Parts: sequence; structure tokens; C-alpha cells
Amino acid sequence: MLFFIFIILSNIFLNQAAILQCDFETVCNDFNTDSYWDLTDGYDPQPINHDHTLNTSLGHYIFYNPSSGSSFEIAEIKTNDWLSLSTDRAVCFQMWYYTPRVDLPFNIQLVQGDDEQLTRIATSIAGKDPSSNDWALINIVLPSEKFKIIIRLNSTSRPLVFDDISVDYCDEPYPTPTKTLYECDFESSCSDDFVSLPTYPYQWSILEASDAIKIDNQAPSVDYTFGDQSSHYALLPISKIVGAGNVGYLHLQTELIITTEESYCLNFQYYGYGQSYQSNLKVYLRVSDESEAVQVIWPSKPYQYSYTNDKW
Repeated sequence: MLFFIFIILSNIFLNQAAILQCDFETVCNDFNTDSYWDLTDGYDPQPINHDHTLNTSLGHYIFYNPSSGSSFEIAEIKTNDWLSLSTDRAVCFQMWYYTPRVDLPFNIQLVQGDDEQLTRIATSIAGKDPSSNDWALINIVLPSEKFKIIIRLNSTSRPLVFDDISVDYCDEPYPTPTKTLYECDFESSCSDDFVSLPTYPYQWSILEASDAIKIDNQAPSVDYTFGDQSSHYALLPISKIVGAGNVGYLHLQTELIITTEESYCLNFQYYGYGQSYQSNLKVYLRVSDESEAVQVIWPSKPYQYSYTNDKW
């Protein structure tokens, strides 16, 4: 009997454990709120006299307070960590909000890219839910991609309050698998698609991690894909040749055809190491038309980008 009860309680606790969750009854570690948000309860209503979690005046929630910040720009609540969701189960973002104002717009955005420059709006909320004078639910089925979630408000209007912000599995249709135009982890024949352009001082090589550290002992000891020394990555060893103006190009020979009706994201992992010099990593795109135009597609703002060192 005790064993049976333990199983039941274990299942209850496991089922209640969300991927990310903030009910504001304890410290919120999954979402970061900027200086425009404050914590309150139903005894100091801003503007509702009960929270959503407990549905009592004892419960806590956060309210938008533009006076607590400096000069107003944009108020944000953002996930601290990146979400990387699979396609085997549906995952939803949920939050509860209340405002008595019919016109108080805010939106939920998905942010991608290490510089967080690529954003798309998942949903926009105009203001008060006309069907209710209480907390209203926002529910968004999330894509099977890597992103951060941002709740963004660019208005000085108030009042606006949030409670029970979460990301968890949900009973919705499975997300559509991401369409992949091209991929290569350097573990198969796709490595032949890449060539280091000759005549340049820096030359790329595709090597096992164990061989790479023999060439340059500061190179990463494991690859990103499998995290072991027997797997491969593309290495640009520069420990022996460092000079102003020196470059090296790793060229993908496969032509990618993208129509105007489609859009794709470029994803790759890089590992910077060694002493800091006036050097950088850039990704170029060459258009296969009469113009043969070449343009930088990453980073979007090269002079403002801070490169990460000593980790993938």
C-alpha cells in the first residue's frame, strides 16, 4: 500500500513539473524581468485583488510599473535559457494576464540567433479580454526550433499584470517538423561539400578532435555534435600564422535554391580560442545570378558583435 501511494504521489509531482515555470510565489529563475516589473499581491492590488495561482489575496503576481525604470524604451520579460524543442511532443507557452483597458497592446516574440537579432511575433494581444473581467489565458503552441521567448511591451499605459508564466507539454497537435534545406555535421560525405579556398594564408581542415589538438593544443578537445574526441569539426589553425590582413575561407560548394515564398535560418556552432587579436569570423552569401553579389549575413552588426571564446 505504501509503495502504491508513493507511485501515485511521484506521478503527481512529475506531472506538475513544467519545463519552465514562474508562479511568483517563489523566486522565479526561469524568466528574467527588467526594471519595469514589480511584485505585488492582492492586498496591494495593481489593479486586481487576487492572483491566479492561489486565487486569493495572499497570492503574488507581477505588475507593469514604468515609474520604476529609467527613461522608457521597451519593457521585457525573457526566458533566461534557450529552448530547443523536439517534434515528438507538443509544447505550449502559457501565461495569464489581466488589464481593465481594452487598448493596451503587447506581444509574445520568439527570438533566435546568438545575437538575438532575429525575432518574430508569435501572438499579439490588443488589451482586455472582452469576455472576462478576470484573469485571461494566453496559449501558444511552440515550434520545434531553438529560441528564447520574450514578452514585450512598448507602451507607457497601465495597469497590466501577469501570473503563472510557463512552458510545458500540452495536448495540441505535434509541431510541424522544421524543413531543412541543407545540413552537415562533418561526420559523413557531406564534408566533401566544403573546400578551403587556396592561396590564402589560413587554410581550413576537417579533422577528428583528437587530431586537431595535436596541430593546435588550444583547439577544442571534443566536437559539438557528439562531444567526443573521435568526431570531426572544421578547424582553422592560426597559432603559427598570425598577421594583419590574413584570411582563410571555408567554401560550401553546394548551391542552395531559396524562393521568395520561403525563408530559412542559418545555424552553426563555432568555438573561438587562443589569444585575442584583431580578428573575426564572418559568414558570406554569394548570389548565383548575373550580379554575383557577395554580402555578409552574419553577424548582422559586425562592429557591435562580441565573439564567444572557449566554448561552443
